[in-house]
Amino acid sequence: MRLDLDEQIFAIQRYGGISRLFAELARQFVTNAVPDVELLPIDAPIVTRYILDHPELSDPLKAREARNEWTALARYMSRIRVATSCDVVHNTFYLPHGLAPIRGAKRVVTVHDMIPELLPGTRRLDRLTLKRHYVERADHVICVSEATRRDLLRVYGQVKAPVSVVHHGVDARFHPGVPRLDFLPDRYVLFVGNRDAYKDADVLFRAFAIVAAKDPDLQLLCVGGAGLSSRDVGMLETLGIRDRVSQRYLADDAMASAYTHAEVFVFPSRFEGFGLPALEAMASGTPTILANATSLPEVGCDAAAYFEPGRVDELAEVMNSVLGDAELRARMVTAGLERAAGFTWGRTAERTADVYRSLLQ
Repeated sequence: MRLDLDEQIFAIQRYGGISRLFAELARQFVTNAVPDVELLPIDAPIVTRYILDHPELSDPLKAREARNEWTALARYMSRIRVATSCDVVHNTFYLPHGLAPIRGAKRVVTVHDMIPELLPGTRRLDRLTLKRHYVERADHVICVSEATRRDLLRVYGQVKAPVSVVHHGVDARFHPGVPRLDFLPDRYVLFVGNRDAYKDADVLFRAFAIVAAKDPDLQLLCVGGAGLSSRDVGMLETLGIRDRVSQRYLADDAMASAYTHAEVFVFPSRFEGFGLPALEAMASGTPTILANATSLPEVGCDAAAYFEPGRVDELAEVMNSVLGDAELRARMVTAGLERAAGFTWGRTAERTADVYRSLLQ
């Protein structure tokens, strides 16, 4: 079957969970891991580093680097594809332009979360999207977790197209034994991603202050997101931990080292569509603490430790338990590795291809 991944998300997202998903799907299809799927080149300027930094992927896709998101988006908006030679179009995001009719092809849409609908105003870009229209016009809808599927049906009601759940995978680069990079602190708690709104980084800051008061060598390393804001700095100074918290941007290989050598990974977010950092941490052999919310228990299952979202004292108690109990840490490492082993991008691609096949029968 001939597949077209539109370049929407590749035109607007340099890094992130959505562009990661579609870049990894593209990798599986380009390398013939799923031999009956022929991925057509996107032939477009893009900004997604998961593709641009890997010639074995960018070359067959005919992807080239755009000057910025605006030029990539302008190129995307200038092309209207009504007639198509493909069998399936898989839309990568929900911008209005992508709703143009696609004669002769089936449409697949992935719903990553329902955060804009359930937490309005938390993400500015989503104000420009037409997710509901995409779902209504889809021949098949994929949700990245069962939690997201439940949210979709709760918000939109009955959906006419079939809805399937296909989990994310985890890259093989995330594994125990990755060499330690020189800049990493000796002992640190790791947080990954944006820190604003529902990500609840302030809950972690407050909990870390409690834990750090009795552990003077422990640091908190934040990776990704924007630099520490004036609000962040003010809170850290008030908590007395400004010199114990740092923020960095890391490429994938360095990210693997950051996960592997953390004492514990903490993901306090109260709303996730899937929660890929939790999976990457477990695959790296890192004890993982998650908020008991939305999709995170679905990902972590019984391999992670949990706290109720927003509960600073409870998070501090769980952190102290994990940090202070070597046997517990060992059990969590083993369980995390076993749990993560069930999530591969090859499996994600095969199950996604099953959706495509179902439309062509």
